[in-house]
Amino acid sequence: MIEKKEGKRLMREKIFNSATIEKMLATPHGKWHTYSSDIIPVWIADPDFPVASEIKRALIEAVQNEDLFYRNDTKAREAMAKKASERNGFKVTATDVMVTQGVLPSMWLATQYACQPGDEAIITDPMYSPFELALKVTGVKSIYWTLKEGEGYRFEIDVLNELVTKKTKLLFVCNPHNPCGRVITKMELEGIADIAIDNDLTVMVDELWEDIIFEDRKHISLASLNPEIEDRTITSWGFSKTYGVAGLQIGYLVTTNRRIMARLRRIALGILRGTSTLALSAASIMLDETLEWWRIGIVEHLHRMKALAEHRFKEMPNVTCPKLEGTYLMFPKFVCGMTTFELWNYMLNEAKVAFMPGNVLGSQGGNHLRMTIATSETILNEVFDRLEKALEIL
Repeated sequence: MIEKKEGKRLMREKIFNSATIEKMLATPHGKWHTYSSDIIPVWIADPDFPVASEIKRALIEAVQNEDLFYRNDTKAREAMAKKASERNGFKVTATDVMVTQGVLPSMWLATQYACQPGDEAIITDPMYSPFELALKVTGVKSIYWTLKEGEGYRFEIDVLNELVTKKTKLLFVCNPHNPCGRVITKMELEGIADIAIDNDLTVMVDELWEDIIFEDRKHISLASLNPEIEDRTITSWGFSKTYGVAGLQIGYLVTTNRRIMARLRRIALGILRGTSTLALSAASIMLDETLEWWRIGIVEHLHRMKALAEHRFKEMPNVTCPKLEGTYLMFPKFVCGMTTFELWNYMLNEAKVAFMPGNVLGSQGGNHLRMTIATSETILNEVFDRLEKALEIL
């Protein structure tokens, strides 16, 4: 039994640590072909891991079975409901699930449901930029809940309470948080829930990163806290971060409030059509226990990459990096006398590493660069070697 477990561990380690620059350039991976071939891309939240063989097998079988015609998504929604009920802590049925093309449509749907032009919605600063984009395109005013690096990016509930006005209709939450890497505590979630209930707010929660949690932390779904917050929460999940299948364009949102779901379906009618039959064919195995070994293995590997990155950052002067609790996105801050864009451009041209400039994620992202660590030890060390050399020149 011990030998079998050790064999599985070594297999997982080989899979997740296999990437080289040459191998990645030989794939059609969009991240690796956005810039010239001498650039290492760490800007987008896409992993450098092969797709699990079970997923590929499901897709091939779907094509061989000619599963390319119109069909319903009931089986996938049943699997999604079962997973949410068992792993997210509140009872969900297939009727409570809507299949979407990833998590981004959920942001737009939630805004259309909760707000009218001129209303207000609260988002954190920094925050994954599509949240704000959903507000801009619907004419809703963004109110910023500032998360400060010096305070460990705590979700200060007193600050949130002061931001709520009579115009506030919606609250966006991202947990685990992109780009801060925080896993929101139960106490913080309870504070968010109390404010939403007391002020009759709708809450849209992006829990896309739920599988990527470090050390002894635990991901808690906001809707699982109590029936009152469950009744006003729209929760969104997906598969791209855990399994590296962004190209399948599949996600799902859940609300157990039948009135909210009915309205979301009316808003989506004629505009959103779920996803492809191929993506639906792979959904079940990504939701059940088939790929439990993968979910364990990716976190084991990322723990090692996290430790490597933290060690390398500690050796760099004038660089601070927030502690990573969840996601595989680090958000280091550089004090080097440059604007954020100048810093990003310098790293692109001098270090030959493509980061994401932090200021596109909010004003609190100034002097920060966002980077993924979901790669191999070989590639990550090369990123830090290049980064160190570029900083030495400065």
